[in-house]
Amino acid sequence: MTLPKDLQIHCRKRILKRVIPCIILISVFATILALWGSVIFNTDNKAFQTSCYVVVMFIPFVITGVPHKLIDSTYYGTVKKVDIVTTTDNDSAVKPTREHLYLKNTICLSIEQPDGKLIYKKAYSGKARLQQNINAYNEGDLVFHLYGTNHVVVLPDANDSFVHCSVCDSSNDIENDQCRDCGHSLIKHI
Repeated sequence: MTLPKDLQIHCRKRILKRVIPCIILISVFATILALWGSVIFNTDNKAFQTSCYVVVMFIPFVITGVPHKLIDSTYYGTVKKVDIVTTTDNDSAVKPTREHLYLKNTICLSIEQPDGKLIYKKAYSGKARLQQNINAYNEGDLVFHLYGTNHVVVLPDANDSFVHCSVCDSSNDIENDQCRDCGHSLIKHI
């Protein structure tokens, strides 16, 4: 699949936003370890000192989120199965009580790609108030995900009058070629 030029540039920028800070942090951490590593980890046990160096050198990857973002990819396909799981949200800063539980919906999709490969991806995770996004995905829908975004958008069919932006997920008129909110090209069909 060939993406429009502006979406290709958007994907490259998303990669560079993660990789460049990671490289800078790696070089800073490596310099600190080279100059003061033996002072910071003052021990006679070389195996322990080496393992500490390795752990410290993984910190830039954790801070920048590079491994997680680099395994992301652009994909599209037909929804074969929709799984909706409602759980208690433990990520909330406020502790849930018996009177007030914070519920979270997680929607996962089984997507058949054009080459026949079946992938399982999380499409939505958020508060379960008012059954948000519960009917957003149906079996047989053609969906699209752009690298670096958190959205899986349903591509419009002949009866739809709107299309969702693959970058910002805003709803646009089917006649538009560019998103009215972010200005990127709209993907209407594959």
